[in-house]
Amino acid sequence: MKKGTIALFGFVGTTLIAGLLLSGCISLSTQGSRIEDSLIAKIEKGKTTKAEILKCFGAPDQIIQTGITAEAKTAIEGDKNLTSQQNVSIGKNQEVYIYEYVENRTTKNIYEVRFGTGPGATISKKNTLMIWIDKDTGIVQDYGYKKEI
Repeated sequence: MKKGTIALFGFVGTTLIAGLLLSGCISLSTQGSRIEDSLIAKIEKGKTTKAEILKCFGAPDQIIQTGITAEAKTAIEGDKNLTSQQNVSIGKNQEVYIYEYVENRTTKNIYEVRFGTGPGATISKKNTLMIWIDKDTGIVQDYGYKKEI
């Protein structure tokens, strides 16, 4: 064999071994659906409807109801110190749709050096989209988007 052929086999063998070592270095787990920036850009406060939100993002991961009615007691001043009850609405009559996407990457071998992590380290990424929708009109009142790494 010529020296060039031996060098070529050595390079290919080294590349193959390195590829096998690095291919198993990360395990990935996800929860929820990806939240696309292009879809968030389409949300308009006071215009976008609940139906449009559901079409773009699907069913939310969580729904919080606001506008809860609570009983309030107020004291009446005077000789008789009587107490009356009345219903008070707390917050606007809204639904808050919450969409979350969580991605966890766990390193598996000593060759993983991204972000200075070693074997067994977990790198997490979480994106949360919250959309406030008026229950009476079905129109988006506000929204917020947060990316965490």
